[in-house]
Amino acid sequence: MSFRKHKHALVFFSAGVGDAVLLVPLVNELKKQGYQVTALFTSAFNCESIFENTTIFDFIEVKKTKFSLLLFSIFHFRKYDAVYLNHFSFSKSHHTLAAFIGKGVYTNYKDLTAQQSSNSIHFVDAKSNTHDALQNLYLLNQQAILSALDFNLHYKTQHKNVFNLPAKYIVIQVSSSNNNAPYKNWAIEKWLQLFKHLNTILPTSTLVLLGDHTEIYVNEILNKSNLKNTISLIGKTTLNNVMEIIFASQFYMGLDSGLMHIAAALSKPTFTIWGASNPVLYGYDWMGEKHKIVSLKLDCAPCSSWLNANTSRVSSPLKCPDFKCIKTISVDQVTLELDAFIKTTLFLLPSNNVE
Repeated sequence: MSFRKHKHALVFFSAGVGDAVLLVPLVNELKKQGYQVTALFTSAFNCESIFENTTIFDFIEVKKTKFSLLLFSIFHFRKYDAVYLNHFSFSKSHHTLAAFIGKGVYTNYKDLTAQQSSNSIHFVDAKSNTHDALQNLYLLNQQAILSALDFNLHYKTQHKNVFNLPAKYIVIQVSSSNNNAPYKNWAIEKWLQLFKHLNTILPTSTLVLLGDHTEIYVNEILNKSNLKNTISLIGKTTLNNVMEIIFASQFYMGLDSGLMHIAAALSKPTFTIWGASNPVLYGYDWMGEKHKIVSLKLDCAPCSSWLNANTSRVSSPLKCPDFKCIKTISVDQVTLELDAFIKTTLFLLPSNNVE
């Protein structure tokens, strides 16, 4: 019997849930090329939880302290044929560690000093107006194209309805970025009007709201609104719960957030309202009709972008005096787009087949 030695690759997961999902196509391509893939989670956002019931990785390492990373580097010196870090893995310690454990290091973060550079680090130029998942895939294959992105998480449903949700429901998130991004967040008063509209046009579907502890304020507002067919799980779920809830939903509606990326990776339709962030880098409308983006597309947008941000009006999205890009999107505009999306998308919903 012949023995074939596997190539070993390590991918850093250093940011939030959305970025973790955007690295999935890179991992899937590495697997197709015969690599055994280790995921190294250094993120403070516990995004490793979204992969608990997936089979995408061969190995998972969770190292959240400098000491644990030091030990990891000592025991894995030059173990990996290739190490991949995207622009979110921009710390000096990450690049030093990568050069220590990897025979080759690939990154699109170029703002390094000469002391942080080494012959083993290969810089890959980022490309403007290019989806972030494709930027990540360029670290392996610079001829990759958008249609080649494979977001399959190989998710294994647990068939657990922990919160006793009804058979038909829509997942909604009314805030994003831990409620720290006013340039992304649409007014809750407008959401309430949209919920009433949804109750009218989809009377048999329940609205299930998700969010973390920073969004709990929404619960009190909902309690006073007397909405029908609405369940709030804001502040009550783990990321592992969220995966199962989104997997069994009809579609996702919300903002540019980690949950939007999870929904897309689970092959769920997405309807998203966009403010200052860049849908070209992070959106999914290029996948077709089941992903809809609502955006004013102002001349000053997108001012929130790691690559080629529009600074014609403000140097940072948080310095914007009015957040016009998100605040002036009307309920009527969203309703019109949502009605068309629902008429088309409800016929495109895939069945939840277990792999």
